[in-house]
Amino acid sequence: MSEKEDTPDYDVIIIGAGLYGIQAARTYLEIHPKANLCILESDDVIGGTWSSKRIYDAFWTQTPVGMAEISDQPMTPPPLEDQYYGFFPAKYVTEYLESYVDSHIYDSVSLRERIKFDVNVQKIEKIDKFWVVFCHDGVEMKTTKLIDATGMTSQPNIPNLPGKESFQGRILHHKEFGELGDLKNIQGHHFAVLGGGKSAADVAYSAAKVGKVVSWIIREEGNGPAALLSCKGKGPYANSNDSFYTRLVASFLPNPFSKDSYLSKFLHGSRLGTWIVRRFWDAVDRAHRKEVDYQREEGKCNRFYNLEPDTPLFWQNDSSGINQRPDFYTTIASKVCVYRQDIERISPHSISLAAGTRAEENTRMLPVDILVLCTGWSPISQLYSRHLAKEMGLPVELDKTEERETSDDEQSLVEKQVLNDFQTLRFPPKYRRIGPSHTPCRLYRLMVPVIDTPAHSIVFLGKMVVGNNFRAAEIQALWAVAYLDGKLQVDSLQARQEIDETLVWCRKRYLNKGHLGSWLFFDTVDYSDWLLSQLGLKSHRQGGFLRHFLGPCRAVGLRNLIEEYKALRRS
Repeated sequence: MSEKEDTPDYDVIIIGAGLYGIQAARTYLEIHPKANLCILESDDVIGGTWSSKRIYDAFWTQTPVGMAEISDQPMTPPPLEDQYYGFFPAKYVTEYLESYVDSHIYDSVSLRERIKFDVNVQKIEKIDKFWVVFCHDGVEMKTTKLIDATGMTSQPNIPNLPGKESFQGRILHHKEFGELGDLKNIQGHHFAVLGGGKSAADVAYSAAKVGKVVSWIIREEGNGPAALLSCKGKGPYANSNDSFYTRLVASFLPNPFSKDSYLSKFLHGSRLGTWIVRRFWDAVDRAHRKEVDYQREEGKCNRFYNLEPDTPLFWQNDSSGINQRPDFYTTIASKVCVYRQDIERISPHSISLAAGTRAEENTRMLPVDILVLCTGWSPISQLYSRHLAKEMGLPVELDKTEERETSDDEQSLVEKQVLNDFQTLRFPPKYRRIGPSHTPCRLYRLMVPVIDTPAHSIVFLGKMVVGNNFRAAEIQALWAVAYLDGKLQVDSLQARQEIDETLVWCRKRYLNKGHLGSWLFFDTVDYSDWLLSQLGLKSHRQGGFLRHFLGPCRAVGLRNLIEEYKALRRS
């Protein structure tokens, strides 16, 4: 091999210029300012979910002022008229990230200047000691350290809809919805929205507010509609996120990230603690349903009652989000027809619905000009061969003929231990069981392939579902740099055991959503603290015990982490 062939093109290559990719670049360069680092972005703009192409008027943050930012650059709060209990339009995050990549300069080169736009990565392979990135234009790039920051919102999940090829209107995924622009100027009066999550709610609301006729379709065979929780705070907390993202509330969430604490052992491992946790979440669930009033009179003709979640909030099986608009529920109840039926077939100008199991669900034909698919995202990466992806622990299409990762006996032992540690999980609600279509995520700490632990050469960022991606991105990035620097030694046997426990816990905790293996929607605080504990960092602890336990986990609390990490490295 020649000297040129044995030399990497870059010290580090990052795939994706969204929130996780930007944070990965900033963190790596804070610690290695002279590094030859590049970011490959398939679009011509930065931001990923928050890019200028994907935002629209009704797309608001689910993370409020003080949390929707990175610790080293506070966001200028949006005008008060553009805030509702601290939540605000996504366009301000877009502006913030655009400013962020320009203001962060290392060795005279800004983050923006390190981004290669319009680069479609075709495949990635491990060849000898290098990760080789093959691009659409025939260019190949080699590196010894690869950060995959494509996250969970890159690959749209497109359902199979019989007859869609005959449809003469427009079908688009939520990822493209922002590119429609002002809906008032869109030809077509009848909108159909398919999906039960927060994105479907935003799209239905957007179309209804400009006078479109909106049909919101939530599959009967799916997980059901999401609960959109109040954004109002109580007591000393300015909003619901301020109260939720505290270590007090985190203690009422059973997860393996904090299971060794005395409080967790009491609340989740004892009969009295389990009773307290169940009463707490029952009260939260009742308060939500009472506030929304799914059976309200004004919504009966539009079947507003179809938006009531199928399972209690605690289980997150229907997903959840934040309602950031005071008129959301009244708008939906009075202007949007909600159907709990499956799509039977698409015709040139209409959608045929299958008959529902309930007598009132007998609508069969809906006129449609535009169909928006708010059907989520595929966790299966297109960048790696199936063999390599499976070997690394990434989700791949399920092949039931393949050998299972763990035996039935091993699975039973792990399940027994999980249910002993988290006794609330012994009592799941009735729910429609949906088998997985893919294998679960089997990454160590949801970032690292176990097979890579001797080499410390690759990490995956944002491959999980959490409630606060700003916090997760900042902390995952620092953990990832420590791993790539060889500062975190990983025992492969212990790592596999930890992964097995996390997978069983996730399936028990989040029901159908848990098949992903990385669904941590309610667990951002404990997961973040878990990673920081492994790094030996403490500066995020907020003052005295009460402030640390009761205070909201805002971005400012992470401000000194990188300097603390540098000091530990030097010592």
